[in-house]
Order: sequence, then structure tokens, then C-alpha cells
Amino acid sequence: MQLPYLFMRANPGDTGTRPVVGPFWESPDVYILAGVHPAVAPAIPPQLGQTALAGADNTVYAHVWNLGHQAAREVIVEFYWCDPSLGFNPVGAHLIGSTVTWLGKRGEPDCHKVVKCPESWAASYLNGGHECLLVRVWDVCADPLTTPEWDASINRHLGQRNIHVVQAGTSPGGPVKLSVGQLFGQAATITVARHAPTTMPWLQLHGGVRGQFPGQAVGTGALTLAAPGQLGGTGPITATGDDAHVMFATGDAPPPPGQAHVYRVTAQQQGAVIGGYTVVLMG
Repeated sequence: MQLPYLFMRANPGDTGTRPVVGPFWESPDVYILAGVHPAVAPAIPPQLGQTALAGADNTVYAHVWNLGHQAAREVIVEFYWCDPSLGFNPVGAHLIGSTVTWLGKRGEPDCHKVVKCPESWAASYLNGGHECLLVRVWDVCADPLTTPEWDASINRHLGQRNIHVVQAGTSPGGPVKLSVGQLFGQAATITVARHAPTTMPWLQLHGGVRGQFPGQAVGTGALTLAAPGQLGGTGPITATGDDAHVMFATGDAPPPPGQAHVYRVTAQQQGAVIGGYTVVLMG
């Protein structure tokens, strides 16, 4: 059809097909320029895999795409943050800012572009972890925002970034407290596991070299997952309410230079992944 087809990628090979297979919260299309106010930030960030600075101005960008056979003339781009969470819902969503742009049709040079949020984001780093970022993009008339309006695993109009990177030489601090998110009356099973850095394409943005990943560090301690105030085990644990939280901690030693630990905390309902959060310890 002669209509726009807007989307944000969940992974580098994404062409907008939904639901997403694999982690959908590590979008390569949500960027941060740390410590710089949007008023003086460039149109495109010099590095694509930065993490935010707490208590400082940060500029958020979105790489938006149109694979439709018609140009999108009135594209709304909204930028949000929420507290560290496995899911994203309007109850905990905070609008950073929004802007309007346009995109050419499929095959034209301007069928995709990087869009800068006009408002600054001052990250607060609750519980020692980054807040989560979400970007929504749609054309007012030709490709409107569809439902579910906050689920990046199903809705191609959303890009989500739930990533916490602990840099070499810094301490991971205490346990990371994560909200489970909306469960819509069904219980969720929460698990945590180590993953190879090569399973996280976003790390190519962080390193700045396509195809280059940190080596996988050897685990030296236990991973613990628990409800707040309870003793932790290796999981899984069951969450039953929309106010549920989990605490994640690792006993691994810091990885050596050039290596990394990658941990994914995931929530599932009836065997389907409904949310997740990724923690990376860099050597």
C-alpha cells in the first residue's frame, strides 16, 4: 500500500516484524550524549553507545525509520524515561520531550534519520542503576500509533532501552531494584541468567567497532534474585501484582580488561517474555 511504515529497531536486523524474537529492550536506535544539553548538542551524537551522567544534562536521540512506499509528512517523536523496570507502562512513564519531523519513502536517502530530543534529561540513577528509556514514533494521519501503546515487543512504533553499564574501575554498588511492571492480572515468572556478550548487539555501539565484542568473563560468584526484604536465591521467583519489585545482585568479581559480564533479568507470562533489563559489567 502507498503508506508510510514507521518503526524503531529492537535489534540490528529488525525490519519491523512483530512480535520481536529475543530481547526487545536493547534497541540500537536510542542514543545518549552524556553531559551535554540539547541546545548545544550536535544533530548526531559523536558516539552511539554512551550512558547517561547522573544529575547532569543529557541529550537523548532516536534513529527512526520508514520502510513504507509513501513519505511520512508529520512524524511525532516522543521521548520518555521511567524508573528501572522490566516493563514500561504509562503509570511510571515520564515525558522528557517531543518533536516533529518527516521521513522520505523507502529507498530514498531520508527514509531514516537521527532525531534529537529538544529537552534535557537529567538522569537520577535510582538504586545505582539507569532509568529506562522509551521512544515512540508515528505519523499523525498516515501511520498512527497502534496498541499496545507501551509494549515494544509488539508495537513497531516503539524503541526501548533498558540497559545498565558498569564501567571498568567502578563498583556495581548494591543490588539493583527493578519494578516488574503491569501484569494485567496474571502472574509472571522472573529469572536471571548470564549471557555471552556476542548475544548483545548493542555492545558494538558501546565499543564503536562493528563486529567487535568484549570477551566473556568467567563467572566467579552467584547471581541472586529476590523480592525486596527477602533472602535471595538463584530464582526463578513469581510476581503477582502490578506493584511487584525484584532485587538483582551478582557476586562476580570485576572482569579483566577486554572482557565483560552480561546479565539479563527477564519476566515471562505463559512462556512468553514480556519484559527485561540488561546489566553489563565491563572490564
